Amino acid sequence: MKVLVISHTYITRVGREKWRELVRMYDVDLRIIVPTVWKDYLFTIRADEHHDDELDVRPLPVWFSGKEAAHVYRSGDLGMRSFSPDILHVEEGTDAFSYFQALVYRRVFAPRAKTLFFTWMNFEKTLNFPFTFFERFNLIRSDAAICGNSDARDILREKGFEKPIHVMPLLGLDPELFQERDAASLREELGLRGTVIGFIGRFVPEKGVMNLLETAAQLKGDFSLLFIGGGAQEQALRERAKELGLAERMRMCISIPHSDVPRHINAMDLLVLPSYTVPHWKEQFGQVLVQAMASEVPVIGSTHAEIPRVIGDAGFTFEERNWEEMREKLQMLLDSPDLRAEYGPRGRARVLEQYTNTRIAERTMAVYRELLDG
Repeated sequence: MKVLVISHTYITRVGREKWRELVRMYDVDLRIIVPTVWKDYLFTIRADEHHDDELDVRPLPVWFSGKEAAHVYRSGDLGMRSFSPDILHVEEGTDAFSYFQALVYRRVFAPRAKTLFFTWMNFEKTLNFPFTFFERFNLIRSDAAICGNSDARDILREKGFEKPIHVMPLLGLDPELFQERDAASLREELGLRGTVIGFIGRFVPEKGVMNLLETAAQLKGDFSLLFIGGGAQEQALRERAKELGLAERMRMCISIPHSDVPRHINAMDLLVLPSYTVPHWKEQFGQVLVQAMASEVPVIGSTHAEIPRVIGDAGFTFEERNWEEMREKLQMLLDSPDLRAEYGPRGRARVLEQYTNTRIAERTMAVYRELLDG
């Protein structure tokens, strides 16, 4: 089986782990096309800094780097002329110019290849020409779809897409990297005392981080707050913590390297994701929940978007924007070390069953086989 994958996601070596697992487990000739440079909103990523001796990764220059829907490859065939794939798998969304480009080239250079795409889009996005045209073209010529969440699947059905749709996250997780470890030294270094309540994400209103801070002021007991991330509300959070008398209990770690995330998660006794819906944004998945569960850190999340589906019965949820219910769940876990000890292993078991790189590779391979058999 020859598979051609096209996605800016895999410009970084760390993002390719599910493909490493797929190639390790199955007889697949895999080629991955990525941009030579991707200008992310925080930094610029260069493919030549993420060389890979294990996978066939082919960087190609693009126009409009950093724009997921608008970027297009400066290539006359995307490698299809020589590779001739059985599966064309593009992970850039329904309206992507690069997917339109790949489908046009496929018609010329690999007309028998089956086609599928990935989308996270879990709210109705207003499209203008030419993206309305790209989306219609792309959907009509796709043989299957993978959606990162259930809302994206429902939206595709509303758009009239009747081909097979599979729901699974874009990336898996390495359970050896994210697992329970002693973090006493880091807790001491950060000055964390008592039960540590953690948050990881952007410091913006829709993530509910300010609401978490204000709710924490109502909690009873010995606890600390560990907020990891960064964003527009950073200074407002510091000021509000002083007003609430929580400044001595709160620690912020701003924009830590990805490699430090497992260590910081292990410094937590529980992790909270209190996101809520705003116009033009919904939580697409909640990867930090999976990372915490794999590390046997109990999780609490709102009923917003995909969060309750990710948590399942391995953690706790509260009604979106119901801060009193969030307070009750937090207090319950603060008061019960035994309950925290029970739900830690539950979370890891759920991750091992559904969210590892190995599991995502297996599910991806099942999609490919279904396509070719069909």
